[in-house]
Amino acid sequence: MSTLKTPHEIISSNVKVSRVYIIFNVVMSLVYLSWWFNLRNVGNPVFYGLLLIGEIYHVWQAIGYSITVWDQRKTSPKKIRKFYPVDVFVTVCGEPVEIVERTLKAATELDYPDYNIYLLNDGKARDLPGWRDLNTLAKKYGVTPITRDTNKGNKAGNVNNGLKYSSAPFFAVFDADHVPYPNFLQETMGYFSDKEVALVQTPQYYENREQNYLTTAAWEQQELFFGPICRGKGRMNATFWCGTNAVIRRKDLEEIGGVPENNIAEDFLASYFFHEKKKKTIYVSKVLAEGLAPHDLGNYVSQQFRWARGSSEIMFRYNPLFNKNLTLMQKIQYAYSSSYYLNGFISLMDAIIPVLVLFTGIVPVYDYSSSFVIYFFPFIFSTIYLLMASTENTITFRAIQLSMSSSFIFINAVLNTLFGIDSAFKVTSKKAGDGNFIKIALPHITYISVGILSIIYALVKNGFQPFVITNASWIVFNSAMFFGFIRVAYPWRLLVQSLVLKVHYGFLTNSIHQPVVTAGVPAESVTEKS
Repeated sequence: MSTLKTPHEIISSNVKVSRVYIIFNVVMSLVYLSWWFNLRNVGNPVFYGLLLIGEIYHVWQAIGYSITVWDQRKTSPKKIRKFYPVDVFVTVCGEPVEIVERTLKAATELDYPDYNIYLLNDGKARDLPGWRDLNTLAKKYGVTPITRDTNKGNKAGNVNNGLKYSSAPFFAVFDADHVPYPNFLQETMGYFSDKEVALVQTPQYYENREQNYLTTAAWEQQELFFGPICRGKGRMNATFWCGTNAVIRRKDLEEIGGVPENNIAEDFLASYFFHEKKKKTIYVSKVLAEGLAPHDLGNYVSQQFRWARGSSEIMFRYNPLFNKNLTLMQKIQYAYSSSYYLNGFISLMDAIIPVLVLFTGIVPVYDYSSSFVIYFFPFIFSTIYLLMASTENTITFRAIQLSMSSSFIFINAVLNTLFGIDSAFKVTSKKAGDGNFIKIALPHITYISVGILSIIYALVKNGFQPFVITNASWIVFNSAMFFGFIRVAYPWRLLVQSLVLKVHYGFLTNSIHQPVVTAGVPAESVTEKS
């Protein structure tokens, strides 16, 4: 009898998926795509063309995932041959003292003979409250605080500034909330015996994953990325620096000009430059630090926008497919990961077309022989099974729903990149609490409302015609996916509790003020007989 795996076990699993099945999935993906190139299926050419673009993208993502999980065996551990000096950087920018203290305390307890700890404090120039308290805290633990008078380059500039005041040949980076385990350096430094290794990355693990629906869904997204996807990238020398919980060789970073300050996803771009220089990047699929997930929708959106903006810049500004210094697998991985954020446009297009069809009656696709399901079902079910097999059945609806709900954020980020709009670097807040983020979910609420109207309109006008049922089904599906943001946009439970209390209080109030009737006569009119 199988038992549920812990998050640590999920991340560190040594999963092997049948390569015969992976090939089968790729074949089914291409067979499905071939249906869309049959011109007899073309209805309205504009709608059909848009749907064709969307399906090409879906198949590309499916094949990209198949390539990624082709070999996701864990990297073998390496024993340390020489204990090189290490600088440990803890980057802070206005986080609560109690959160930073946990990280600093853990950093002082690392099981490694030669390291120094630096608190890279970016709160002064932003005039954030408590930045002096963080420096005082650092000194309490024997940590050297480094404070900037400017925020040039945001986090990238903060790390570059820290490098000016430190000297070890290697440095580890931890965000303010990521608490390293004592064995962090023991588990990572051994790989640097290979002089070509520039980066060793470890997973980001959310210790508050069970705090609410959002933190759980965010962690389940991380399970997919830091599980099969990162393990697969690691086998292709395509591991990315993920900002925290990593160790970097100083010399290699200096050779690429330091941490890039012209991109809000500086870690992703630095990795790209490492690979251009033919350097190796290692992924250690073992949880060695614990951090905090975004606890509310506002912080989640800031995080996702930052990742989407940085990744889309890789795609549009650097175009990895035509970079002769990258291997074929590295080109595929950069294209696969950075193009993921185009999913916003594709999801929105797939969502809007059924609504337009029901309102206008325009038919984008003709399927006279009902052959579509013969092509579609093998593709979709083989892809779902591959997801399940490669994650050992840990992929969840929550994770997929949250990704689909992020479509509007991805669109905004990509458009910002295309039009060269500057985007401010926003630090993810670590303060827990509820908030009202309905404004963020307005596009989702609007879509669901318009979708319902389109279904009602089409049913009244056309009845239960096949095209009405088909497009209504897609609208229901998309609405279910978009509901993810609506669910976490507002503390609905507090609203419900408030309503319940009001109803209950009103009932009690009415009961108190309601006159008691005795035998049909108000009690106050009945006098006691002597």
